[in-house]
Amino acid sequence: MGMPPHSDHGLLTLLIQNGIGGLQIQHKGKWVNVGTHPNSFLVNTGDHLEILSNGRYKSVLHRAMVNSNGTRMSIAMAHGPSLDSVVSPAPELLVSSEGDEPAAYIGMKYKDYLELQQSNKLDRVRILAV
Repeated sequence: MGMPPHSDHGLLTLLIQNGIGGLQIQHKGKWVNVGTHPNSFLVNTGDHLEILSNGRYKSVLHRAMVNSNGTRMSIAMAHGPSLDSVVSPAPELLVSSEGDEPAAYIGMKYKDYLELQQSNKLDRVRILAV
């Protein structure tokens, strides 16, 4: 079973793969295969990290493709804040040597953000781009 294009909502996602390819990321508008490496984790940056870093780190738009060469299995471990936490850019990152930077994202409770993201129904549009 594949997965349509989406970004992960948490801070980071650790992915363990069985060595069968199928994961792709979008880079400069094109889908790029992600190689597998034995005994390793793949780390995806998520929407929460993009918001927290005020856009310095971008969440990764990715998808999982069905592989006709074998059965791809992966285990994802997501990390995010508690549901009642307010997710917003870190105040320390809104100050630079050139002066104050405006917040690129509005703060909201994580559970409200999840509802917005899930209402998107994985329809190839990132909620952060809205």
